[in-house]
Amino acid sequence: MAAISQQDIIQYFKNRADRFKNSKGMELGLTAADDLWTAFYLCNHNHGPLAISIHTEDDSPVEFIQQFKLKGLEDIDFLNYTSSWMRYLNGGAEINITPFELEATLVFKIAKRKTIVSSLDLHFYDEVYEHLTIPKDFENYFKSHENRLYIAQQNRYKMNRK
Repeated sequence: MAAISQQDIIQYFKNRADRFKNSKGMELGLTAADDLWTAFYLCNHNHGPLAISIHTEDDSPVEFIQQFKLKGLEDIDFLNYTSSWMRYLNGGAEINITPFELEATLVFKIAKRKTIVSSLDLHFYDEVYEHLTIPKDFENYFKSHENRLYIAQQNRYKMNRK
């Protein structure tokens, strides 16, 4: 197996119309700036109260190759949940969770000694001084911050009138 070059990986994506789903269910894509992204959907609201996905974005071709430890282009077809999960644990991916009742997505990202939690939908930001790494951690986060999240949800629909 030969080493993959930047041009090889860009051409691989362009040959697949810049966006495709591999055999393991991971969606992969190439941006106009030749950056790479991935999305792996774990569950949606058809399977419970939480829609959960893991995303990487804005990886240069070199970063993509290094972070996913690719040896050849054929390895791209085998990227899966574990590949995405390892990127999350190393701070290179985000977990998006959309609770059915909030109708807003919360983004979890590990950064150094904490987990950053944010939501553009809710104008919400929080720092948890531990790594949220197992499903129970995320469930506990939602339970312990239920009131804050509910208030953020209610405030997103209010208009600022003076």
